[in-house]
Amino acid sequence: MRQVLERGWTLTFTHPESGETMTIPAQVPGNVIADLHRAGVVPDPYFGLNSAGLRIWEFVDFEYRTGFRAPETEPGERLELVLEGADTVGEVRLNGDLLGELDNMFIEHRFDVTGRAAAGTENRLAVLIRSAVNAARKFHRTPDTFTLAYNYEGLYLRKAGHSYGWDIAPRIVGGGLWRGVFLEQVPADRWTGVLLYTTHASKQLAKLVLDWNFETAAERLTGFGARLVMKHGESRFEKQFRIDFTSGRTAFEIADPHLWNVRGHGDPALYDVTLELLHDGETVAVRRFRTGIRTVRLDRTESLSPGGDGEFRFLLNGEPLFVHGSNWVPAEAMHGEARDRIRRGLELFADLGCNMVRCWGGGVYEDHDFFDYCDEHGMLVWQDFMLACQLPPQDDDFARRIEAEATAVIRKLRNHPSLALWCGDNECDEAALWSGGGERFPSANRITREVLKRAVLANDPDRDYLPSSPYLTDSAVRLGNTGNAPEQHLWGPRDEYKGDFYRLNTARFASETGYHGMPCVESLKKFLSPDHLFPKTDDPEYLIHAAQPYGDPSGPYAYRIKLLLDQVENTFGSVPRELDKLVAASQAVQAEAVKFFIENFRFRKWNKTGILWWNVIDCWPQISDAVVDYYYEKKLAYYYIRNVQQPVLLMMGEPASWHCELRLDNNLPGPAAGRYRVSDLLTGEEIAAGRYECGANCCTGLGAIRVSSGKHRMHLLEWEVNGEWKCSHYLLGHTPYDLDYYLKCRDAILSKLNIPLAGAE
Repeated sequence: MRQVLERGWTLTFTHPESGETMTIPAQVPGNVIADLHRAGVVPDPYFGLNSAGLRIWEFVDFEYRTGFRAPETEPGERLELVLEGADTVGEVRLNGDLLGELDNMFIEHRFDVTGRAAAGTENRLAVLIRSAVNAARKFHRTPDTFTLAYNYEGLYLRKAGHSYGWDIAPRIVGGGLWRGVFLEQVPADRWTGVLLYTTHASKQLAKLVLDWNFETAAERLTGFGARLVMKHGESRFEKQFRIDFTSGRTAFEIADPHLWNVRGHGDPALYDVTLELLHDGETVAVRRFRTGIRTVRLDRTESLSPGGDGEFRFLLNGEPLFVHGSNWVPAEAMHGEARDRIRRGLELFADLGCNMVRCWGGGVYEDHDFFDYCDEHGMLVWQDFMLACQLPPQDDDFARRIEAEATAVIRKLRNHPSLALWCGDNECDEAALWSGGGERFPSANRITREVLKRAVLANDPDRDYLPSSPYLTDSAVRLGNTGNAPEQHLWGPRDEYKGDFYRLNTARFASETGYHGMPCVESLKKFLSPDHLFPKTDDPEYLIHAAQPYGDPSGPYAYRIKLLLDQVENTFGSVPRELDKLVAASQAVQAEAVKFFIENFRFRKWNKTGILWWNVIDCWPQISDAVVDYYYEKKLAYYYIRNVQQPVLLMMGEPASWHCELRLDNNLPGPAAGRYRVSDLLTGEEIAAGRYECGANCCTGLGAIRVSSGKHRMHLLEWEVNGEWKCSHYLLGHTPYDLDYYLKCRDAILSKLNIPLAGAE
C-alpha cells in the first residue's frame, strides 16, 4: 500500500540578494527554479538572458516541508518513506530527527520510519536540498580526471550532467524533489528481486529463465512454493514449483509463444506476468509486471580491420535488425516539471517510425512509464549509464557509488523487453583523446571496464554491455583514430553534408549524427526579445539559446551560431537577410542533411546496420539539431525523416561515372514487389520506370540513371507497396543551390506527401 505525499509542500530559502528568509508554495514532483518562477521570485528562466541570472541561486539551500498522517501498520509490516528522485545532495528529517542523507538524483532513497511516523497525528517532514555547487567543493579533483568546460562541479556528484550547461541544454543547476514522495507499507513476506528473461525465441518455442529472491518472517523455510502465470490474449501459461530457499532459479519452455517485435516487424506482444509466493498453499506475496518474449543480441567487433571489415549489428529473435532511430535527451531541462513531455516526446519517435531510442548519458534514467511506452510500441531502448564526455574519477569511493547506482537502476528496469543494451557512457573513451596531458587509455577506466560491467553481469546477465559509445581500443587512442571503431558518432567538421566525412564514413553503425536547423519564427518570438530575433554571432540571447551559458561569445559552444549560418551559405550561396527566409533556408539544409545521412546508411545495408540521428525534440527553447522545437513545432526535417524511415524506400545514390544508382530498401520481414518510376519533380518528365522485387529485410539495386552533376534538378521517386504509391525525392547537383528553386521544389514534395506547407515552416 502506498500513500502519496504530493500536496501541501512549501519551499523555504534565503534570498541571495536581499538576505530575506522566504517561504513559497512548492510543487512535488518539481524543480526549485520553476517554483521560484511560479512564485514571481525569478523571471521566466527560458526567456532571453534570464537563465544567466540564475547563477546567484546556485549557492542557495532549499528546504521542502510538508505534513502527513501515517497509516496504521499491520504486525510484521515496515513503514518506509520513499523519495523516488531527489536532486541531488541533502538530508531528510522527520519530526526534527535526521533520517538520512541524500547524494544521488538518479536513484530512489528509502528510509524506515516504522514507529517514528505516528499514526493519527501530524508528522512533520523536511527535505533539505543543498547547493550542488557548494557540495562539490569538498571533493579534491585529481589531474587524471577531465570533463567539459562547464561541468567540473558535477564531476563527482551524481547529478544530470546537462544541468551545468551543455551544447544542447541550458545551465540551470537547480534541484528539488523531481520524482514522487510516498509512504509504503512493506509486508514481512515479499519478493525482493525478480528477473524473467528469454534465452531462446522462435515461433515454435521459447526458453525462459526466472530468477528470484524473497524475504519472509517465517522461522523455517518449509512449505514454500511459487506459481507463475503468463497471459497474452487468450494464451495462458502456468508453472507451479517448490521453493526451498529465499533465492533460486527455474528454467522452462513455452510452445508457440507470441514474440515481442519492433514496429514494422510484427506485434510487440506483451505478457501479463503474475508471480505468487505460496506458503502452505496460501498466497503471501504477489509480483505483477508485463514483459515480452524475445532475445536481443549485439554482435560486434572491437575495431575494424585495415580493410574495413568488422561488425556492429543488433539481432532480434535471432534475425539481424536494421536500426533507425534517434537520441533521447531529457524531455525537460528542469527535471520534475511537465511530466507529460515524456510521453509526447515518445509519440514523436513512434510517428517518425523509429525502432530504437538511445537514452543519452548526459541526462537521467527515465522511469517505468518511458519503458512501458517503448514496450507497448515496439521501440528498443539503448540505455547509457549517466556518464558523458569525461574521464571520471577512479577512486574507490566514486566506484562504490557508481556500482550502487547501477545496481539499483538495473534491478529496476531489467524486466522491460524494450531494453536492448546497457552502455557504460557517452563519449568517455573519446574524452581520452580530448583531455591532453599525455596518453590516457580507455582500458584504464575502471568505471566502465570493471565496475559497470560487473554490475550488469551480476544483475542482468543475459543483456549485452557496451563499455562506451563509441567504444575505442587503446590502439585507436594511441593513433588518434576513431575511424576504426565499428560504431561511431559522426559529427566531424559539420561542413557540406554530402562531403567526404559523411559520404565516405567507415562506421558500420552511427549512434549520433545531426545538423543544425532553426525553429520557426513564431517559436523564436517566444524566447527571444523582439530586437534579438535575427542570429548574430555576438548576440548574447542567441548565444545562450545556442546553448552557450552566460552568453559568452568566447565560450566553447559559441561556434554554433556561425556554424548554422555557414551551413546555409554553403548550401544556398548566401545568408538571406529576411528572417522568415533564413529560417526556411536553415530548415531546408537540416532536412536535406539528415535525410541524406539516413539514406546513405540504408543505401549500404548491410555494410551499414543502423543510424541513430541527433535528435527529436529540444529540452528547452533553443537553436539546435532537434527536428522538433521545445514548443512542439515541427521543422521541415521532421517530415523528410518520417518519409525516409518508412519500411520500403526507393533511393538514388550519388553521381559516379555519369550515373546515379537506384536502390530499393525493404525493412519488412517479408518480400516486397511493385512498380516504380522516377521523374522530374517540377516538369513531370519521366526519367525511369519499371518493376522491382526485393526480399525480406534487404536492399536491392534497380539499375542506374544517367545524370550530369553540374545540373540542379529535383527528382521525384515513386514506388508501389501493396497497391499504394509512396514517394520521396532526390536533389541532384553540387552546392550552392538556388534557394527560390529549392523552396518551389519543397512545396511540391510536401504537396505530394499531403503535408500542409504551414506545417513545415
